[in-house]
Amino acid sequence: MHETTSFLTADRAAVTPGTDVVLRWVTTLAVALIPMAFLFGAFAGMAAEVHPQTVAVVTVCWFGSWTATPLLVVAFWLCRRHPALARAGRWAGWVAPVPPTVTILLALGL
Repeated sequence: MHETTSFLTADRAAVTPGTDVVLRWVTTLAVALIPMAFLFGAFAGMAAEVHPQTVAVVTVCWFGSWTATPLLVVAFWLCRRHPALARAGRWAGWVAPVPPTVTILLALGL
């Protein structure tokens, strides 16, 4: 009777090219933040006596920024090629910049 729009029937990975462009820049930014987060996280240990809880969170994010962030970026770039994994790839792309950003922001607050 009535037609179904292509938006409702098409694969979501094929419909969101703008999101993929943004995620390419987000993951590139995440990789660029890793050295700065590494430096800031390394200096955060000096404030351990004054702010122990904050330093504990910075330490966890510091480890995450140079271990989990590169893995999440690689997962994003590899999952883009497979439509079945596109949703997981987008998730990894959005989560990748979190550890370096949290490390930098918390270390600046110390």
